[in-house]
Amino acid sequence: MKPFLVYSNNADYLRLVALNRLASGYHREDIISGGLAGWILAQYRKARLNLANISETPAYLQYAQPKSPLRDILITLVHELPTLYLTAKALFRPQDLTVSSFAVFQSYKANLDQTFYMLLLDISRALEFASYIKQLYDIEKIQNKVTDGDEPYPNSTHSAENGMAFELKDVSFAYAHTNSKDNAIRNVSLKIEAGQLVVIVGDNGSGKSTLIKLLTRLYDVDSGEILVDGLPIKSYRLSDIRQVQAVLTQDHQLFPLSLAENIGLGSTENLHDMEMIRQAAEDGGAADVIEKMTDGIETTLSPATTAESQYLDKERHKDLQEFYDGLENSTDVSGGERQRLVTSRTFMRFLGGGIRFAVADEPSSAMDPKAEHRLFQRFRESRQGKTLVFVTHRFGHLVKHADLIVRMKDGQVAELGTHSELMARGGEYSESYNVQAQAYADGQ
Repeated sequence: MKPFLVYSNNADYLRLVALNRLASGYHREDIISGGLAGWILAQYRKARLNLANISETPAYLQYAQPKSPLRDILITLVHELPTLYLTAKALFRPQDLTVSSFAVFQSYKANLDQTFYMLLLDISRALEFASYIKQLYDIEKIQNKVTDGDEPYPNSTHSAENGMAFELKDVSFAYAHTNSKDNAIRNVSLKIEAGQLVVIVGDNGSGKSTLIKLLTRLYDVDSGEILVDGLPIKSYRLSDIRQVQAVLTQDHQLFPLSLAENIGLGSTENLHDMEMIRQAAEDGGAADVIEKMTDGIETTLSPATTAESQYLDKERHKDLQEFYDGLENSTDVSGGERQRLVTSRTFMRFLGGGIRFAVADEPSSAMDPKAEHRLFQRFRESRQGKTLVFVTHRFGHLVKHADLIVRMKDGQVAELGTHSELMARGGEYSESYNVQAQAYADGQ
């Protein structure tokens, strides 16, 4: 086989590759919570139009794909002709089949078997592709389990100037397709007033993150009801709800785009406002991460990859191999740096305005204590007009600023109150807080 190296440096094609990666399940929560589906589709159409008649097929497949099947058909016919002849002769004139001709037939039997195998394989592939096409057209028939409402947000009876207000009434929820017999959330009832700073604490698996997914309507409750500003959460238009929410979790990921877009997509309307993007990076603690990059804010950490090579000899094709090795290199960042970049996207969302409910679900798990303290401080400084909810298993100093602390255990609300109230009760919250405080003091 001849050695080859193929790659693409067409900006619009690389854009399509990156946008296709955004459509994967890996970025699902980021796309839904950020309301980015419309932007992605618009960008895809734009790149596709710019490509005009250029194929979207990966370059290495285009290289390997024959321009016409005629050559391969002729080669196959010439190669298999003796086998076909002997087979026909055996079928229609068996009396003419001699020992020598039979021996020849046997020698070509493997080729005949391979021919039929490839024929069946091609038929199987054709049926598989037909199935994919059917699935594509069946997609539009799939019903979204989280149905849209028709009530605008804010509704006519609430201005929401101070933030979103929530009321949970005997809410229960279980994830589908799990082996657990217990609900993730069981009979939860609580109120969160507009403008409050709420801290949800509890051990892993206690239902903290599930509660957030219900408040942001990534899932709907199985039983009970959630009210937002006095109306059922299901009655509101999903697009309106998404537009006034900012969600930051440890599961949010960086996009295969430039750092500028990674941050700027917190507010698509201000995506080209570099001053606002830099301010968001500063607020999110990512300014120093950007500064150390060779291309600064235009750096793409995980660029779209198109390069493909085969049969390159390290000695004979040394220059070509070095060129290939230098293509489409990714840039690594630490877990804490990734979290700061994703956090900056959330602050960009704040700067864009209109946010009434902000959630931070374990956003600082990979951050050092100093960065974590700064993050919480910045969030508290941005709380004007917002209801803030923090989810954490590390209590720290944040709980002392909370208007309401919700301690979850086994999918239920175990304790409810302010820090001073819960400490005075001497329950499990008080015990857990003292254990963490002592561990921190010992570490000093």
